[in-house]
Amino acid sequence: MRVDRTTRGTVQGRVAKLIRPDPGRVETPCAHAFHCTGCALLQVSEAEEDAFKRGRVKAALAGAEVAEPEATLRPTGPYGYRHLAKQVFGRRGREVVLGSYVAGTHHVTDNEGCPVLAAPLPTVLRDLATAATEAGAGVHDPDCGVAGLRYAVARRSHATGAVLLTVVTSASDPSVAVDVARRTHDAHDAVVGASVVINRGEGNAILAGDVVPVVGAEAIEEELLGHRHMIGPRTFFQVNPAAAIELFRVALAAAGSGSRCLEGYAGVGALTWPLAERFERVVAVESHPETARLLLEGSRNRGVEVRAEDADRAIPELLAAGPWDAVVLDPPRRGLGDVVTGALAMSAPPRIVLLSCEPGTLGRDLPPLVAAGYGITRVVPIDQFPRTAHVETVTLLTHQRAGVAS
Repeated sequence: MRVDRTTRGTVQGRVAKLIRPDPGRVETPCAHAFHCTGCALLQVSEAEEDAFKRGRVKAALAGAEVAEPEATLRPTGPYGYRHLAKQVFGRRGREVVLGSYVAGTHHVTDNEGCPVLAAPLPTVLRDLATAATEAGAGVHDPDCGVAGLRYAVARRSHATGAVLLTVVTSASDPSVAVDVARRTHDAHDAVVGASVVINRGEGNAILAGDVVPVVGAEAIEEELLGHRHMIGPRTFFQVNPAAAIELFRVALAAAGSGSRCLEGYAGVGALTWPLAERFERVVAVESHPETARLLLEGSRNRGVEVRAEDADRAIPELLAAGPWDAVVLDPPRRGLGDVVTGALAMSAPPRIVLLSCEPGTLGRDLPPLVAAGYGITRVVPIDQFPRTAHVETVTLLTHQRAGVAS
């Protein structure tokens, strides 16, 4: 094993040499298995992957009065499912490459032909790296004081196949980035638009800085559950749209229907608009300014009120102004947190639907709700990110005094 990082409680690393394969090991089409750390479960069978992920969900539910999680939904195969690529520019000799950081390091490993990306994203990124090499582009290297190409972001629409490309540079003069973005756009019919971002910051925010359109469209259309959404370079949207459709179908069935629904962490409205078809009034909370703007634009004539505010402030205030027939929450990886779970426990809406992308935070969010009188009616694991350790869940909680049927 090659150790990449050691912390107080963990050792992170990669296989350096395969001596004797485990019986559960499977062959993979990925050429980067020994040096990329992006897919932790790349070479285990799908059965073992499912068992591992169910184990994570069960651990999160330990101590809660709940039956076994339902069977894991796997809406897509293990490859070609990812419709968003975020890659880092690196250098291999004179050649510019695109790849990812090895976990815990700033070493860029080449990801050419990544098999979890939906076609034609691997080809688009390969040609972008080639164009950068041919242009003699500099590559961002803060240790050596070099400014240049930093990141590439490519989004494919599941509905139309169109690709939106964004090239991020730390150079004050973006002309090289503009050139390679334009050349890649011109080489691919699927790439309908290309932009450049100048990001000279030291943080990890990839798209920090103004988006400068270079050529073609500034957004692409996506469709989920019969509703269209405009997706720009900085718009948060589902990475695996086919799996997201199943995730939202389960959530909608759990939410039911009625008069009033409160939705937290609403994004651009992928779940909001279907909820508005089931409830007479929906109030949707979203804090990200660009995403909230798109949510507000789409809310017209849908019976949806948008609150563009911080969730920890807006959700408790709205809960106190209830009653609500259902509360649907899709928080980021950090989970709901004490402020929101405390407000839920105090207001006690009859039905809570919690979409969680991290079993560990689900395990922290559930106990205060159970202590406040909620029963865990359903837990459905959904595998949105095959070959990785991530697993999503939809959990339905019903308050015991409400008598809500499952």
